[in-house]
Amino acid sequence: MLDFIRCLKFWWSYPRHLPHPASPEFLRTYEWQRLRYQALKKYGGRCMACGRTAKHGVVIHVDHIKPRKTQPHLALNFDNLQILCEDDNHGKANWDSTDWR
Repeated sequence: MLDFIRCLKFWWSYPRHLPHPASPEFLRTYEWQRLRYQALKKYGGRCMACGRTAKHGVVIHVDHIKPRKTQPHLALNFDNLQILCEDDNHGKANWDSTDWR
C-alpha cells in the first residue's frame, strides 16, 4: 500500500513536460542527462560489477538499480543509480535489482 501511495505522489508531481520514465525519449531529457553526469562524476567510469573501464574497450552505462519500467518513480532518484559496463548492464536487464555499489 505504501508503494502505491508513493507512486501516486510521484505521478501527481511528475513534470508533465517529461516523457514517461520507461520510454526511450526519457534518456534524452536534460533532467536525465544531468543526473547521469552527476553519477559518473561521483562514481567514476569503472563498472561496479566487474571493474572494467573504457580503457578496457567497454562502453560504460549509468544503470537504474530498480528498473524504470517497474519503478518509474525512482527514475530520477540518484540513490537508484550505479555504473555498469554495457555487458553487465545488458546481462542484468530489467528483471534484476542487484545493487553493485
